[in-house]
Amino acid sequence: MRKKIFKVIAIVIVVAILVIGYGYYNLKSNSVYYAKNTPHKEGTEPVLMMLVDNLGWIYNPDIEGIEYDYGAGRSINNRNLEGKDVSWFGTFDGKKYIYGDANYTLYRFNKKFELSYVSEEKKGRVDITDVDVKEVKKDIYKVVQPVIDRQTKPLINLQWLFDIVYRDKFN
Repeated sequence: MRKKIFKVIAIVIVVAILVIGYGYYNLKSNSVYYAKNTPHKEGTEPVLMMLVDNLGWIYNPDIEGIEYDYGAGRSINNRNLEGKDVSWFGTFDGKKYIYGDANYTLYRFNKKFELSYVSEEKKGRVDITDVDVKEVKKDIYKVVQPVIDRQTKPLINLQWLFDIVYRDKFN
């Protein structure tokens, strides 16, 4: 009798671990797909945030001119834009997002993806009220769009779970 109960408990524990593990993997590896469809506060960019937050989990296609950095600062570097020097977008801790354009201007966004700092190579710090944030975000999308476009649909759609888990991050 005890062996039977132990077997049942062991099976339940193994199944629970497998289900939780798959759910975690699914949310991480398909986070860009889910972020496209999640409700969020205006100005927040869930797709961009999930793209670099989960860079090691998502599909990273081989695209000429695109390089990935998986180190302490996860980033996507794009050498394809108009033959200019590299533009890149990344995060260092999931709380700050940084975009560097081909003109050597750095833009830093906070964890809610609000612009918090701008620095130009020759001028130094720039007043953020002088920056067109919508244009900067369009430029960031130009840098990373080839990677976003290659993300696939999940085998099992857990959008409802993604929305619950990331509700506070995007609102």
